[in-house]
Amino acid sequence: MMHAAQPSSSSDALTSAGSGWFPGSVIGAARSALVATIRPRVRTPRGRGFAFHYERVLGTSLELQVVATDADAARRAEVAVLAEVDRLARILSAYDATSELARWQEQHGVLRPVSPELADVLSAAERWRVRTAGGFNPAAASLMESLRDNPSQEGMDSGARQRALHSHRLAMRQPLWTVNRARGAACRLTRLPVSLDAIAKGYIIDRAASCASATDGVTQVLVNIGGDLRHIGTRPLVVGIADPCAPAENARPIAAVRLTGEALATSGGYHRSFAMDGRSVSHIIDPRSGAPVSRVISASVIAPDCMSADALSTAFSVLAPDESVALADTLDGVGCLIVAQNGTVASNDTWRARAVA
Repeated sequence: MMHAAQPSSSSDALTSAGSGWFPGSVIGAARSALVATIRPRVRTPRGRGFAFHYERVLGTSLELQVVATDADAARRAEVAVLAEVDRLARILSAYDATSELARWQEQHGVLRPVSPELADVLSAAERWRVRTAGGFNPAAASLMESLRDNPSQEGMDSGARQRALHSHRLAMRQPLWTVNRARGAACRLTRLPVSLDAIAKGYIIDRAASCASATDGVTQVLVNIGGDLRHIGTRPLVVGIADPCAPAENARPIAAVRLTGEALATSGGYHRSFAMDGRSVSHIIDPRSGAPVSRVISASVIAPDCMSADALSTAFSVLAPDESVALADTLDGVGCLIVAQNGTVASNDTWRARAVA
């Protein structure tokens, strides 16, 4: 699953670009250029910066930066991060038939024991589905095959196809599962296949960052997987957000924000698409209409944790920009930057308070 490049020890700026979580995911992070730096105030053995880079982690790249007392402490943090990512992927992957999520989906209407980690993500996913009025929905991935150009659907009556899509959307409006935390169990209510990609990657990033931070000798942590990141520490870092309209990936960022002990995630359909009715459309599906999104091309979210930022960046790619800003304003510590198809940019006070030139 993981193929390592040579890690490096550095206190220089780290630049990365990322795409979606698992290959083929319907909802995932957009390609986001990030520039992040954790700098010790002075170069002493008690505060050296170390950076590690891995490819093909959760289908994308992983970058880890730590400030640690020495190289041994940094290496222990690296080992802890990789082990936690692997462990949680075996629980939450929708693409591994042996994962706990895949096995849990094999039954319907049955309260089955689940791990605390799967219970965490299922509970959060249902909470955000309700809070975003359906803008975030783990069953959105199931619409892809109904919409994608498929030779097997040629000649299918368009009315029958629309009726099937309507029934599909109605099923998505219902609760997808229940979670009984006291019993450590969950019951799948929907028969639709679901994917937790749009929230589980953030959860994994949070847990991996916590493992690194708990390592003796480590004082600052930055975990970045595929363009979504979590920082733990008291020394701020600056993150640049890629311009989704720029012709080159190394173009000047559209914005930059200063984070301190926070998370950031970006979603958008401008780098990933599929063919529908002979045209290329966004891979992000509006769960309410059943259509690919077209109004928003990029949504970036600051939040106290990456799981929330991950889910909200997907929801904000679906909702109208003014709806996203209004929702963000009701959530503590949540900032958003929404880039619309027509080029307009919307943000809220929390985002602007962290903006840098």
